Amino acid sequence: MNAGVELSAARAPGRPRDPQVDRAILAATLELLGEDGFDRLSIEAVAARAGVGKTTVYRRWPSKIRLVVDALTAMKSPAPAVVAEDMPTREALVRAMGSFTKPHEGSAARVLAGLVDAMSRNEELAEAVRTVLVAERERSLVALIDRGKRRREIRPDVDARLMVDVLGGPVVLRRLITGGPVNQRLAHAIVDLVMDGAAPSGAQ
Repeated sequence: MNAGVELSAARAPGRPRDPQVDRAILAATLELLGEDGFDRLSIEAVAARAGVGKTTVYRRWPSKIRLVVDALTAMKSPAPAVVAEDMPTREALVRAMGSFTKPHEGSAARVLAGLVDAMSRNEELAEAVRTVLVAERERSLVALIDRGKRRREIRPDVDARLMVDVLGGPVVLRRLITGGPVNQRLAHAIVDLVMDGAAPSGAQ
């Protein structure tokens, strides 16, 4: 894995870090990402916004990408809760999509929009964003899809990773391009449409 996508800054020996300072730096990073985008983000600006010295930031995060990675980790929604064993796959997928369709708070939507643009020009950043924002959610959804196959609610030939893309695609499209509503009603509609196409014959 590229060093730029490590999910935690290297810990220096000596006195323990102050978590309050860490939170201030990460919050400042997200604010500036939303306001100015990744390309214009600088360690100096983050330090000034957080009210700390530039060296305080560099001791914790020696590069801008590593700082952004940890800020995104702090921003992302928690993984979906484990579903009950007897819960139908359709309902489990709707529940898993819940955190994905919750309205973003503050500048988070602008952060994501700016990152998508920057990712097209910076492969190291692109790998970091995929690792932080995509991989964990993909693993959770793939696990639910595989569970659905075992329960015979999803055809065994369905490509689980493609199904994950189809589930998440409309949400990303609305957030970044069309501006349509993103809510629990959308989650239900997406899951119903995808499950109807993925279900074994006669099981809809």
